[in-house]
Amino acid sequence: MEQEQIGKLLRIGGAAATVGVVSCVHAAAELMPLGQIMAFRAMISGLLILLYGLCFNNPADLLPKSWKPHLIRGLLACCAMVLSYIAFARLPVTQAQTLSFLAPLIVLPIAIVRLGEPLTARLAVGLLTGFAGVLLILGLSFETGPFAFWGAVAGIAGAVFVAIIQVKIRAMTMTETAISISLSFTVIVACVTGPSVFLGNWVWPDSVGILLLIAAGIFGALNLVLFAESLARAPASAVAPLDYTGLIWALLADFWIFSQVPGPTGVLGSVLITVAALIVVLKPRGKHGR
Repeated sequence: MEQEQIGKLLRIGGAAATVGVVSCVHAAAELMPLGQIMAFRAMISGLLILLYGLCFNNPADLLPKSWKPHLIRGLLACCAMVLSYIAFARLPVTQAQTLSFLAPLIVLPIAIVRLGEPLTARLAVGLLTGFAGVLLILGLSFETGPFAFWGAVAGIAGAVFVAIIQVKIRAMTMTETAISISLSFTVIVACVTGPSVFLGNWVWPDSVGILLLIAAGIFGALNLVLFAESLARAPASAVAPLDYTGLIWALLADFWIFSQVPGPTGVLGSVLITVAALIVVLKPRGKHGR
């Protein structure tokens, strides 16, 4: 099997792992506070990533060359995680996962305004399609009640932070290794969320809760490692669109694990956002298909 094909399979696996994290958080949120979930997820993922890095990478690659960008990225990631986990807890897996697809749509206006990139008809269609999908999900969440509505708002805000982080990571990869970026992320999140134990609202999880925390950590580590390995084997342009296979995994998780069948409005909103993100991510071929 060619390296690019392996990279694509790894990316699909990474998308499935992302949905695994969302599903674990969605279930665990009924048993314990989000700060506790974030802290344990970060600590378990960090340990697994450290072991992976020591086994398959040069130990020097685990250390940042400059701490400042890692610290900024880590703090932004904490904000993104808090907002995203609120969405994971309050929304069905499919809707929560779909809102994370908004990141490339949010980056686009920034690129147009700040970098002077042209707004083509294709990109305009992508933006309008994504906006329509967001309105559908917000409308559906509003009808469900304030709990779900504010979950959707948090998910959209989390996508804004993810978009900023993506721009930050692009700059960091010029000097930093992928494993050091992943490891510093988990360390910073654990350090920021760990002290929430002193708020007094942490609970001792039962066996199901412990399994959910461990699974969230494993899925989180798999997500970071598989995405990094996919980029080591295939161009980003070839594997990035496969992130949106996560919609399929999310639908299956809602149906098989949580016995939730998304209604037509929720499905349509999710599909519109996914299609819009693909329109933005996929680059058109040249006139001669080259």
